[in-house]
Amino acid sequence: MNDSQVIIIGAGPVGLMLANFLGDQGIPVLVLDRRVTPPPTSQAIGVTPPSLHLFAKLGLDEALIGQGIQIQDCHVHGQSGYLGCASFRKIDPPHPFILSLPQRLHMQALEERLARLPCVALRRGVEVLDVRDSTDQQAAICLTDKGEFRGSYIIGCDGHRSLVRERIGTKIRRVDYGCHFMMGDFEDHSGLGPEAHLWFTATGAVESFPLPQGLRRWIVQTAQPETAGDFGGISRLVLQRTGHDLPVEQQQNQTSFSPWRLDCRQYHRGRLILCGDAAHVMSPIGGQGMNTGWADAEFLAEALAGILQGRYQAAPVLAAYEKHRREAAGVAAGRAARGMWLGTWTGLPASRLRDFIMRHCLFKGPLAAELGPFFSMQTIPFNRLERVPAKVWQECSAKRKA
Repeated sequence: MNDSQVIIIGAGPVGLMLANFLGDQGIPVLVLDRRVTPPPTSQAIGVTPPSLHLFAKLGLDEALIGQGIQIQDCHVHGQSGYLGCASFRKIDPPHPFILSLPQRLHMQALEERLARLPCVALRRGVEVLDVRDSTDQQAAICLTDKGEFRGSYIIGCDGHRSLVRERIGTKIRRVDYGCHFMMGDFEDHSGLGPEAHLWFTATGAVESFPLPQGLRRWIVQTAQPETAGDFGGISRLVLQRTGHDLPVEQQQNQTSFSPWRLDCRQYHRGRLILCGDAAHVMSPIGGQGMNTGWADAEFLAEALAGILQGRYQAAPVLAAYEKHRREAAGVAAGRAARGMWLGTWTGLPASRLRDFIMRHCLFKGPLAAELGPFFSMQTIPFNRLERVPAKVWQECSAKRKA
């Protein structure tokens, strides 16, 4: 596999999804990852209906749904009490819910499927040192601690610290949001069932989501960045803001994060291409990032397979990938930012104003019916391949070549 048509750097959820879609089209793929084993804990948990459609194309949706929790309602509480519910029940079948399933389980299913594709190889424990586009040899070169690999294209699925993005040299825009959170999974004795609950209070926000295996995730807003060390802080803030008592001895893990946003002007240069968090980073509040990356992977797999099989011209189809996926990521990141902005207001005056806006503007009137599709990413543009206009592919067709 030293000479594959596509080399994917990064065996996270996006890189594995891309490799599966390419492998299904018979494209020789090499996936490289510096980690010897997948990460044991999960940050991302929400799989939206458009992403479940992608898993259905891979024949994995039923197995994943069987392992996860189907969230059909998200209940919202404010400083003044209960505000309303964003329901996903009226979303078009077959997936009228958001699936709660830890990222490590998505990755396990994708990796196991990958092992059954003869044209795809996954090599772990490989440190990528450099990548470059060797146009004179019609190849891209990947230098690693295990040797040199060549491919027609190198795809950076290597996350927000992307080496491939650095080598492309694209201009980036970064925004730090200035708010902070702690997250932990607990044994679930809350009585909240298979539903999501959000509390927006004068002292900060709390989010709560069911997880498989009798667990529940709690996310709390903090006044300043916290270390992920001693347990106890999440329990204290949850009790203060919601009244739910979470015994510290029932806490499984803890993570701290301060959301930020990154947008790339270019998604590709020559034979080097970005996908997922390498191309765009958005606030994890709202669960948009991983799902946006999966949609990137579906579009890019079609583009690359079409180039390598002679169906598409390289320049226009990669330009289409960049244009349409930048637009989709921009919409998703903007929604995540606006939701987080509204949800992180603190102080009594701001909280009362937020309660009024949510109770009387969001959960009543014409906007109420749109909340489910909005928060489940149904209305993100080009959220799956079938929603990309046919003329995009026609304009990229190799038959149009002069």
